Amino acid sequence: MVAPIFVGREKSIKALEQAFADKSPIILSTQKEPTVDDPTIDDIVRIGTMATVVQLYRLPDGSIKALVEGQKRVRIDDFASTSPHFQVHFSPLDSAVEEANDRVDALARVVVREFIHYVESNPGMPEEMSQIIGAVTDAGELGDAVAAHLMLPYGRKQELLEIGDAEQRLSQLLQILIEENAVLDMERDLNRKVQDRIETTQRQIFLHEKLKAIRDELKDSPEAEEDDVKEYLRLLEEKQLGEANAEAVRREIGKLRSASPMSAEVSVIRNYLDNVFALPWGELAAGGDYELRQVARHLEKTHYGLKKVKERVLEYLAVGKLLGKDQPNTTLCFTGPPGVGKSSVAQAIASALDRPFVRISLGGVRDEAEIRGHRRTYVGAMPGRIIDAINKASVDNAVVLLDEIDKMDSDFRGNPAAALMEVLDPLQNKEFRDNYLELDYDLSKVLFLATANYEDGIPATLYDRLEVIRLPGYTFEEKEKIAARHLIPKIAAESGLKKSDVAISPAAVKAIIRFYTRESGVRDLERRLRKIYRKVARRYLEDGLKLPARIPATALEDYLGPAPFNEEKIGRRPLHGASLGLAYTADGGEVLTIETSVSTGKGDLVLTGQLGEVMQESAQTAWGYLVSRAENDPGFRGFFRRSAPAFDEDGKWTMAVKDLRLHIPEGAIPKDGPSAGIPLAASMLSALSGRAIRPAVAATGEITLRGKILRIGGLREKCLAALRMGVKTVVLPKANQPDVRELPAKVRSGLKFVYVDDFDQAIAHLFV
Repeated sequence: MVAPIFVGREKSIKALEQAFADKSPIILSTQKEPTVDDPTIDDIVRIGTMATVVQLYRLPDGSIKALVEGQKRVRIDDFASTSPHFQVHFSPLDSAVEEANDRVDALARVVVREFIHYVESNPGMPEEMSQIIGAVTDAGELGDAVAAHLMLPYGRKQELLEIGDAEQRLSQLLQILIEENAVLDMERDLNRKVQDRIETTQRQIFLHEKLKAIRDELKDSPEAEEDDVKEYLRLLEEKQLGEANAEAVRREIGKLRSASPMSAEVSVIRNYLDNVFALPWGELAAGGDYELRQVARHLEKTHYGLKKVKERVLEYLAVGKLLGKDQPNTTLCFTGPPGVGKSSVAQAIASALDRPFVRISLGGVRDEAEIRGHRRTYVGAMPGRIIDAINKASVDNAVVLLDEIDKMDSDFRGNPAAALMEVLDPLQNKEFRDNYLELDYDLSKVLFLATANYEDGIPATLYDRLEVIRLPGYTFEEKEKIAARHLIPKIAAESGLKKSDVAISPAAVKAIIRFYTRESGVRDLERRLRKIYRKVARRYLEDGLKLPARIPATALEDYLGPAPFNEEKIGRRPLHGASLGLAYTADGGEVLTIETSVSTGKGDLVLTGQLGEVMQESAQTAWGYLVSRAENDPGFRGFFRRSAPAFDEDGKWTMAVKDLRLHIPEGAIPKDGPSAGIPLAASMLSALSGRAIRPAVAATGEITLRGKILRIGGLREKCLAALRMGVKTVVLPKANQPDVRELPAKVRSGLKFVYVDDFDQAIAHLFV
């Protein structure tokens, strides 16, 4: 082949001039790295092409243009000289001319066909190139000609140059051509699709502009309105939006009619109108006229116990019925530990009233826009959760549950609790304004209910608008009844088994409650029962277990594994340096053993057992009270034994050189609260005085530096735990005496209650 080359390097120019002058051959070879300006022997590829210099021209910039004619493939054996230009010894690489065979001819034809397709698909290739290649008859020359005209990286062309066998070179070329044609076909297909899309878009723009011009000419004709605009106008007439709201929506429909079809505003307006007309706008559920007796029967059927809760709900509904309102001037909020039935009570109310029930989970909500919605100026704006709940219910008097209202938070995006004030206030929610709708919506017929685990977590701005109903933990007997009446039939139906297929004995249910669960509610109990039914279902299918399967108490370990709790009955011996306290946790009540010991030290009070800040302060208060009494009250000092660790033989106070160590097991469980003041002081006093505390006596109550005993909370759960653990006497603050009347009868009969105003009164009942 004859090809022009442009040379600018001094060595290459001298080599070309010498070869042209002497009419000697020149070797053309590439560099391994094109960026090297002054290549050495190691930078040059050893396989290249021998050529002759046909013409030589010197250009004005000092470089030269040479016309060279390739002769054959050669290998550079070694370099004879590198100055003033490279001189090499070489040997030819061309093999003998292959004999013609069918395979080579077939390869040549396929290569020619693929190359023609390559030329047709590549706009940078001249069309006459197909004719030039088609005229080549020699297989080796065909491979060289095709390879020279492919738009390939130099590396791949070098690989083709180094292949001496014509058949092998044609095979490699065929593979490259197939790959290149596939890429070109893909590019051509993508270009065609893009072009078609552009043409379609331009055509639509043209047609819409033409249609707009026609509408401008026939704007008074009703036939010119689009079908969707007609539908929106029809819905506007049907829905009872009110005059002001209807006028605002009518303006939006007018904007839609006049907007350019390709405008981004069109989709925003359509989405807005769809959300507006999806709302019920005055449509009510059929269950508005309810009978209180029917509601009472339904609540009794769906929930066992909770007498006070049911009474308050019925009173609430009775007031609403007399007022002719679906929502009296307050909102019920059910509070209590997990699993006691807060959400299910709300759902039962909706079912009893025969109204749709929608739950809004507020746990973790920080953005005010979650309640009020986002303004339409934001991309992807939607109504808030309140309007979305009304949309789901499709009626204006649905029962909406605001779940986990104590789990809300606030940050730079606003305060969701403040947004809920308008929702729950009967004086404001008649004209609730969502940021997205920007219309006044009447929420006065919606029955709002709320749930929370902790009253302290409810935002103060909302607490004033709520009537809190506390759902206490269930007693042991109540859990038995709930398991038999509700949980077992429900689990049997959901597990694919009949109620009669699994017979769990009453003793087994009692054992599950006592040894496998420690909770105020029944959620863990339900999980344990589900596990038994799953085991039975698997054994029935895999091992052919005969039904009905009987589950006695002795077989529970096979189904539920070892019991995680033991029947920890308290001892019957007097305790030295240890007292019993009562605690209220999220899982119910617990009996705590508070241990205290005296050791040599520096007069420090050392507290262990993961005590919270409030409990640490309570312990410090109790310690301060005891030290003050012991130092200043001789009568109180007479309570101490002669061998008491707090005094030496001469009656001097020795705690300045001793440490008082107080620990509350279990150490890995966090504990907090002020109500352990009495048992903390009693445990310390027992360790200091050497006197023992009565067995089976537990105490609860906050203590002050003067020894006064203050009121505590969670009395029901604490007393249930005391009864379960075998406590006989409970020392309580006198301020809690009225609360005892609210306890279950079995708790009142099983415990002896002692009421105290100060710690001196508690000493008489706590110590031997």
